[in-house]
Amino acid sequence: MKRRGMIFGFAALTVSVMTVSAAETDALLDWLLAKPGAAVSEPADADRNQDGVLNACDLTLLKRDALSQPEQTVGVSDIEGLFTAMRNAKPGDVIRVAPGTYDYTVYQGAQKIDTKAAGTEAAPIRLTAADPENPPVLTGTNPENGYVLHIQGDYWIIENLRLTNAQKGIVFDHSCHSVLRNCEIDTTGAEAVALRDGSSDCTVDACNIHDTGLVSPGYGEGVYVGSAKSTTGFDYKCDNNKILRCTFKNVAAEDIDVKEYTTGTEIAFCTFYGDGMTGENYAGSFVDIAGNGCFVHDNTGYRNKNPKIVAAFEIHEQIEGWGHQNRFCNNTVYMDQPYGVPDPDRKMYVVDGWFTEIAVSGNLADLGSGLKTVPEDYYNVKAVHPAE
Repeated sequence: MKRRGMIFGFAALTVSVMTVSAAETDALLDWLLAKPGAAVSEPADADRNQDGVLNACDLTLLKRDALSQPEQTVGVSDIEGLFTAMRNAKPGDVIRVAPGTYDYTVYQGAQKIDTKAAGTEAAPIRLTAADPENPPVLTGTNPENGYVLHIQGDYWIIENLRLTNAQKGIVFDHSCHSVLRNCEIDTTGAEAVALRDGSSDCTVDACNIHDTGLVSPGYGEGVYVGSAKSTTGFDYKCDNNKILRCTFKNVAAEDIDVKEYTTGTEIAFCTFYGDGMTGENYAGSFVDIAGNGCFVHDNTGYRNKNPKIVAAFEIHEQIEGWGHQNRFCNNTVYMDQPYGVPDPDRKMYVVDGWFTEIAVSGNLADLGSGLKTVPEDYYNVKAVHPAE
């Protein structure tokens, strides 16, 4: 067979209705790029325009057909149905949860609502409210134990839910390309959201995160990316995750904590309120970064006179070589305390990370006398460079 749009030795056939998978579109792309070992198992089915030629037109049509496949809707109205739907989910399933309260602890003594099911790029699994105006409440019975949701598969979309009253709101373990959006996560004993154990390319978007760390304040982060070096049994690389447009309030530890060994986290368009931060376990900033290549931009932070908050953003070197190449752009922080007051040796820095260099542009700070462009000496770092 010849490649790249040349005519095949098969006759044009009528294409039957078929389920298109991401693997099929990837196989055709690899074949067109002449990658070693690439093959198209069913050329006649891949020839979407039936002209006897495989080329970029067929790739476009194949992707269109994958995206236009009908939803496989699963309705849920009780906790048993929710467990069954999530554990048995298939690519393309849309699990629509009716309004109401779903207490996972009453189902066979469960400690969490868990699943190992996985979607695909073309057919993610979607867990959503049947009525977004009346979100279902997924809950435990106290903030001391359990996870509300434990996702252990790729390509999930979780939206329009409230997750509450457990030790953790939602944990993604080795779950890549998943999305959590338009959810309320609150009343947790420790962190609200954990992207853990190799979970990469995930997005937390437009979530309302509040009242965390009710049992363990020092571990009550809003969003926790990766795992600390002191832990074992996890894949530390949780890369290219995004936390966007989220609101954080009454969070006992940092609003966002990005751990060592992670790369490429983006934090943007979030709003941080300092109320409730306890300072335990050295929590003293809206965002704490120990990873590399983080891009923190277009966020707004309000210290609200909380004395436990000693900097807007902090960078730490927990492991040699980590905590570097981070950028801070167009952030606005209201720190409501004059620079160097009350302790001239512990100034109210916008970014505190003495061991590293950072790139900055467009940041504004109010340290009690109105918003001003942040001068370089408000960054406690080795060197400040203009961000590209």
